[in-house]
Amino acid sequence: MRFSLAAGLFSVLLAASTTSMALAQDSVTPSTQSTAVAAAAVAEVQSPDVAMWSPGGASAAVTADTAQVAGAAKSHNLSKFASRILARTAGVAKGLTRDALRFLGVPYVFGGTSTGGFDCSGYVQHVFAMVGLHIPRTADAQYYAGSRVAKAEMAPGDLVFFQTYEPGPSHVGIYLGNGRFAHASSSHGVMVSSLSDSYWSARYIGAKRLASR
Repeated sequence: MRFSLAAGLFSVLLAASTTSMALAQDSVTPSTQSTAVAAAAVAEVQSPDVAMWSPGGASAAVTADTAQVAGAAKSHNLSKFASRILARTAGVAKGLTRDALRFLGVPYVFGGTSTGGFDCSGYVQHVFAMVGLHIPRTADAQYYAGSRVAKAEMAPGDLVFFQTYEPGPSHVGIYLGNGRFAHASSSHGVMVSSLSDSYWSARYIGAKRLASR
């Protein structure tokens, strides 16, 4: 009788122990799984594929994208502007404006007359020579060689003159239409500017025509 009670008690204790171990294992498993998931998440965040989403990476990516979009927009606007100019001109004027825009970005070189670098009158002389027209070398000589054109009657291919570093015509550009002109700027090289800009409007002294239409 005593042996039977002892055996029964042992069975009960063994079952209880087994249940406790099972419960303990169940309670440890979620924690282990959570640790593994967290480790995987950290590894993913630190991978090169998503590094750009970190504060520094995101900033760099946005800056690069913004610069690319701005560059594309600038190039697109310049192309549209050039297309509008060429569509409104004909003959010699078309050749002058086309060739004037061809040299955008060429650096300024005092006394320069080639694509390696232009000064203002050297640039104008070079563009005119490309369409078979030979004009004087300096800005003042170009000014006195042309026939005066009223501002309201200006056409693409006319020359626009400015008084800058010395009295009289000391800077010249090629009129493109819509109040804009191409010229070799001492600070930016060959570029397109507006006659309405405060700097140029204050120094404008007139337009001359050296080529027939």
